[in-house]
Amino acid sequence: MQRPRLSPDLKIYSTRQKGKGRSRSSPMQRVMFRLNDLAKLFHARYGAVLPDDDAGRDDMLVALNHLACLPRPRPAIMRWIEVWAPWMSVKAASELAAQVIANPQRWKADPLAWRLRLTFEDRTMLGITTIGAIDMNKAARTKRRKAADRERKARERRTKGAKPRKAYLEQSLARAKPWQAEGISRATWYRRRRETGANT
Repeated sequence: MQRPRLSPDLKIYSTRQKGKGRSRSSPMQRVMFRLNDLAKLFHARYGAVLPDDDAGRDDMLVALNHLACLPRPRPAIMRWIEVWAPWMSVKAASELAAQVIANPQRWKADPLAWRLRLTFEDRTMLGITTIGAIDMNKAARTKRRKAADRERKARERRTKGAKPRKAYLEQSLARAKPWQAEGISRATWYRRRRETGANT
């Protein structure tokens, strides 16, 4: 008897809550987020169904090991195989589920990126956040994200009419004219500040 096909919805595992900031998630939520990212990657690489070859089976094992961490893993694993690997028999799927549940593997973001050969370009294009990148490690990604956040906030301030800090300080000094109190010229006052390393 042929099993019914289910639609491989990319959002099937997404439970992310909308809100401000980077809130901490529970272990089960992190598994769901990772599965959602895997779905994005597999869909981009293979389409709706994994190929019946070494690459498809290897990527399938990654997803099944994540599903093995759920409270009731067997039905979740069987349903995942039904959606993504309809070419696999029920018997083979059942045996594979038992093997994975008996000894599930876990990966951190960067080791999993190497397992899946995920580049930063593909990671960004697909909107993947829980898997690393083989050409940009976690420290580099954190630095890049913070720089992007600073630039975004600066753009928002400029949009609201805020002046850059340097321009604001220069205008404040121009109004206060501290060089007059010291009895020196403006050029001399600024030169001395540069020599002493003071901020302007």
